[in-house]
Amino acid sequence: MSSPILVRGYIVGFGDCILLTLPDGNQTRNILIDFGRAPNDASSLQRFPDIARDIAKRTGKHLDLVIMTHEHLDHMEGFYRERQVFDDIQVDRVWMSLPSHPDYYRNYPKAKLQKSLRAGLASFAAQARRRGLVLHPGFQSLLENNLSNADRIGYLRQLGKKPVAYLARGEGVAATKLFKNIKIEVLAPEPDVSIYYSAKARENALTTALAATMGAGRHGNSHGAGIDWGFPSVPRAEKSDLGGISPSDFERLRRTIREDGVAAARFIDRAQNNTSLCLLIEVAGKRLLLPGDAELESWEMIAKKCKAALKPVDFLKVAHHGSHNGTPLDLLDSLLPVSRKSKAQVLVSTKKNVYGTQNPVPDSSLLDELKRRCRKLVTTDGLTGTSVELAI
Repeated sequence: MSSPILVRGYIVGFGDCILLTLPDGNQTRNILIDFGRAPNDASSLQRFPDIARDIAKRTGKHLDLVIMTHEHLDHMEGFYRERQVFDDIQVDRVWMSLPSHPDYYRNYPKAKLQKSLRAGLASFAAQARRRGLVLHPGFQSLLENNLSNADRIGYLRQLGKKPVAYLARGEGVAATKLFKNIKIEVLAPEPDVSIYYSAKARENALTTALAATMGAGRHGNSHGAGIDWGFPSVPRAEKSDLGGISPSDFERLRRTIREDGVAAARFIDRAQNNTSLCLLIEVAGKRLLLPGDAELESWEMIAKKCKAALKPVDFLKVAHHGSHNGTPLDLLDSLLPVSRKSKAQVLVSTKKNVYGTQNPVPDSSLLDELKRRCRKLVTTDGLTGTSVELAI
């Protein structure tokens, strides 16, 4: 009798850390997908040492595969932070999304919009710090989660015994043929992620605004007036609260945050989510779908390019922590038909009230719909302990 299929969701707060224990003939494979939490979720950080030690114990200090779905801190921070534990774990292979390849933007120049915006955000955040500006925690976390993290990515690149495999749909297929009885199909991202950037997104991205407008006086109009901030109300700073800056620069800075900062940070957040590895795993007659933080643009391409793969699944890791734009409802009839409710299980790795109040995560209406379609839905929000286990 083969070993059971186990999915262990670690309680990392607003983030992902999923350990798969899968039968492969007379062997058992351990696959760890992501390990991180949102930058402003400090309380969840206290669990990281226990989580890392639990991973080491359950796997006998051996991971067949570590996967970083994309470059958000809430998916990779834990590896680096708990590197003393991971240095003592044998990791055979590491997979990353193709956009994490060091030469990616040289090979796919159309995708440079994302790189430019990240550079702009980094400049924006640095100048805000130098000026002593205290940003709302939700916005600050959104910025930090999207900035380049070369040290963390560098650590993961050297963690495996074999060179990193950088994957996308149709790219690196040979690398996915690791196991005799486990099939892993990469449904996303597309190799050239610029396909996810709509014309409207390009127009509104404001690629140079963050780097150019802070103190430069280039905004003569208020084209973003009335934009919905989307974060909880906090007391507004007065001009006298920020030393070393003129009243006009102060107003320009505030307007830049409202108009350009939020728009660009959210664009980058969405674009980075759509670089997520979306993995379909077939093992022992079961189908497991783990889409990282894929948003609607990524799902749209999956529906076009991988339609044959969108069949009922036995396990779904809900994309993007249960956000309203992480799971297209029109695909649920294919993935989680009500007629198979007794066979499906769903995991949502999330924590309430970490980001803004506009479009709360997790989305309650989505959770209600998922409950209607599965025999067991587990959300890590509010759970105590280290992890929750699902036997598939």
